[in-house]
Amino acid sequence: MKKLERCSETGINAFDLIGLPVTSDDLIKTEEMLKVNYGVEYPAEKMNMLFAMIKQENWTSARLQATARWFLMNKKFPNWTVSDWFDYQVKLYPYSWYMTEIHKNREADKDMEMYKINGKIMFRYRDGTDLPFEKVEEANKQPKWRPKG
Repeated sequence: MKKLERCSETGINAFDLIGLPVTSDDLIKTEEMLKVNYGVEYPAEKMNMLFAMIKQENWTSARLQATARWFLMNKKFPNWTVSDWFDYQVKLYPYSWYMTEIHKNREADKDMEMYKINGKIMFRYRDGTDLPFEKVEEANKQPKWRPKG
């Protein structure tokens, strides 16, 4: 997973690690869902711009499905912009991010989950989203540093 190797303190969208790249069928289904939900026929230019940006960002079909589901549940009005589609993310972060968060607040790890993905440990704050990765037990999630004194 090349994307996981490039993960930095800014994190990586977990859905970019799942599944295959978006297909034309995925995009057609998404457009149909929007039409049915909002009762609006969107201009081809708007849909083409959205889908071009999704492809440029190398979205997976899993990311598109999760985002479309979130979109339909949270965007009440048919007047959306392309940027609205990039609001939903479930971020995973490396150990360096975890240590930064722990140094800010030693209790932060109580609200975090830890996953093992291709041998790499990744962290995130719990938000109720289920991810299809191996979850590491809480007992193993201890920082390697100990406060002095």
